[in-house]
Amino acid sequence: MFYEVSNKITVVDKKGNDKQIVEKILVENINLFSEAELKSIEWYNNENEVVAIKQLPKLMEFVNRRESEDQVIYAATIESVFIDDDDNEKTTRYIVGIFALSLENATKIAIEYMRGGMTDLSLVSLQKTKIVEVI
Repeated sequence: MFYEVSNKITVVDKKGNDKQIVEKILVENINLFSEAELKSIEWYNNENEVVAIKQLPKLMEFVNRRESEDQVIYAATIESVFIDDDDNEKTTRYIVGIFALSLENATKIAIEYMRGGMTDLSLVSLQKTKIVEVI
């Protein structure tokens, strides 16, 4: 299960002044909101304020791992088409995460991921997220 945690942190801007921003991270492999909050506090060494936690049940997995700090996180919505027992065509949508350098790179990774599927898959949407890290 994935949880999206929004954290208010203080950073130094270009002029050297302190500025508060909200940064989002994903916490994976936990079951409770309190665990997500604890992991977030540990990640920021208790120098943050958790302002929101959201469960992401439709996010199934990440299809690759981060290879460089320049990669950002994209969310790809994939649709699976299948035939049920009554010969009716049904669709299911789910989301996968992708680490990529650009939208074009993310599209290539998503297409390669879908080729490995056993069912008829299609890419419905691909968007850049504001999530900075997965912990």
